[in-house]
Amino acid sequence: MSKGRKYSKGRFRPEEQLKKADRRVYIPLAVVILLLIVYLAGIRHYGRVFMRAEKINGTRVGGLTVSQAQDLFEQDFASHKITVLEKERKESIRAEDAGTVISVGSQIREIHEKSSRLAWPLRLFFGTDHRIDLNISYDEKRLLDKIDSMDCFDESLVTEPKDARVSPDPDGEGFRIESEVIGNQVDHDAFVKRVEQALKTGETRIDLEKERLYLVPKYYKKDKVVKDARRKAEKASSGKVVYDLEYTSEVVDGKISRDWVYISEDFDVTIDEEKAGSFVEELGRKYNTMGAPREFRTSAGKIVKIYDGDYGWKINYEKEKDQLISDLMTGGKIERKPIYSYTARCREPDGNDIGNSYVEVSISDQKLWLYVNGLLRMVSPVVTGKPTDDSATRKGVYAITYKQSPATLTGSNAAGGSYSSEVDFWMPFNGNQGLHNAPWREEFGGSIYETNGSHGCVNMPYFQAMVVYSFVEKGFPVVVY
Repeated sequence: MSKGRKYSKGRFRPEEQLKKADRRVYIPLAVVILLLIVYLAGIRHYGRVFMRAEKINGTRVGGLTVSQAQDLFEQDFASHKITVLEKERKESIRAEDAGTVISVGSQIREIHEKSSRLAWPLRLFFGTDHRIDLNISYDEKRLLDKIDSMDCFDESLVTEPKDARVSPDPDGEGFRIESEVIGNQVDHDAFVKRVEQALKTGETRIDLEKERLYLVPKYYKKDKVVKDARRKAEKASSGKVVYDLEYTSEVVDGKISRDWVYISEDFDVTIDEEKAGSFVEELGRKYNTMGAPREFRTSAGKIVKIYDGDYGWKINYEKEKDQLISDLMTGGKIERKPIYSYTARCREPDGNDIGNSYVEVSISDQKLWLYVNGLLRMVSPVVTGKPTDDSATRKGVYAITYKQSPATLTGSNAAGGSYSSEVDFWMPFNGNQGLHNAPWREEFGGSIYETNGSHGCVNMPYFQAMVVYSFVEKGFPVVVY
């Protein structure tokens, strides 16, 4: 009888190998099933509540149901307070200060419904902070009254911002830059909007400085436009204009013009037109002679005062003002004469601008004298205008406008008709009044002018008119008294 096979110790055993194989299969499967159960449970759980790290307007709502989250906002809002962080202090605005009422509506539910529950494991620690505008209502007047009563709007506690500026240096001749003032003035309109936003979103903190709700200067000391303005201002005030006024001079330099420099809010540098104009006006008052009263020594040695006429010096106000401003802005030293509208033959310290070459006409004596370089060249009898309002020869100091030979004189006579007269020498000095020969006359001088005077011209004999014509030119003075 054969003996059965025996298995020695340590030899292969099929039953044990099967058990080990089962364990390698079942354990991972069990883990997968367990994770699947947990995952599905998570989907179900977060279908009812918000995910763990979820926030709404900065408030944690993880683990809360939609209803609980709604209650949280509504209950918290009743005691909602906005802390306002200012430079010097803290203030607060409560929801109740504006009579605020909140209704969350469907927004919180919509956030939950849109959440991807399938990805809940990934969002356990990385949630979203959803921003929503809460449905709130408040009394706008109460809110404004509350804001206006805050210390940050108390005028006694507020320092307005100021731009850097360029101004004359009180300790020197140039200009200095004054630093800007930062201040602590809050932008009222922007702050009101920010508070309204905080009420709608449930925010609890407004930092005025970080959120740039303070008004700030537009220009600072370091800005290039400010530095350039200082340089231009100093250049303008360093300009020097020396006026040549024949016997004297007038000077405009930095001592005068520094106060004329005008720097606008946007740092445009100009010369103040009004101040420069005032200087030109004063220059005119001192040195203009046109229309000014003159004392004149007649050929008879008598001193007469003459008030009228268009002869003399007259500075052109607009052109001189503009040129002065241009010269100062250019800087440097400029020597020149003023810009004149009219000029005379000379300018002397005693005010004489007629000089020693002129025509003198005496209406009362019915005589004319011609002086050239101080020498009496000729004396002539004349006939002046008939002493009526429309024909009288006008007294004053004038200048020869031009001269013409021959010429035809035309005009209206007292009877309403017209005349046309041929003359050999025509020298107008006051509109249509002038010096000329009168071939139609046989006599001159005396009292002829009283009854048979001219239409305003100064009538002369042929030879004397020729002599005067040979010496005078445009601008030659004519003195009528």
